[in-house]
Amino acid sequence: MPERYYRELLRYFTRRAGNGDTAADVVQEAYSRVLALQSTGKPVFEPRALLYQTARNVLTNQALRRAAEVRMLDTLALVHCDSAPSVEREVSARQQLHRLLALLQRMPRKRRDAFILVRVHGMSHAQTATHMEISTKAVERHITRALLDCAGYTSARD
Repeated sequence: MPERYYRELLRYFTRRAGNGDTAADVVQEAYSRVLALQSTGKPVFEPRALLYQTARNVLTNQALRRAAEVRMLDTLALVHCDSAPSVEREVSARQQLHRLLALLQRMPRKRRDAFILVRVHGMSHAQTATHMEISTKAVERHITRALLDCAGYTSARD
C-alpha cells in the first residue's frame, strides 16, 4: 500500500474533522481496512480513492456514533441526573439506564417503538411515521407521552 497518501489523507481529514488526533485515527483505520481488503486477494485498482472513501465512511460512522451517544445521554438525563463524583456517576448512569429500560418496558409498544426510533436511532418524526406506518401526528403524540413517562408524569388515559 503506498504510504505516500498518508500525509495527504492526514492533512485532508485534519481539516474535515478539525482535530489532528481524530484525523490520525480515521486515516489509520482506513489504511487498516484497505490492507485487510487487499489481504483477501481482491485487487485494489485505485488505492488513493479507496482510502479517501473508506476514511470518509469511518469519519461518518464516528459522527453517527457520537450523535447516538449524545441522544442516549440526553434520554438518560430525562430519567434524572445527579451531579456525583465519577465512580458514583457511573453507578448512577447504570441505575438511570435500568430505570429507562424499565420505563420502556412499561410503555405501550407503539409509544416505545416511536420513542426508540426518534431518540435512540435519530429518525425524524416523518421517517418514524413512514417506518411505523402511522401518521406524523401520531408519532408526535407517542413521543410527547413517552417523554412525559420518562419525566415521571402519568396519564390516566393510557
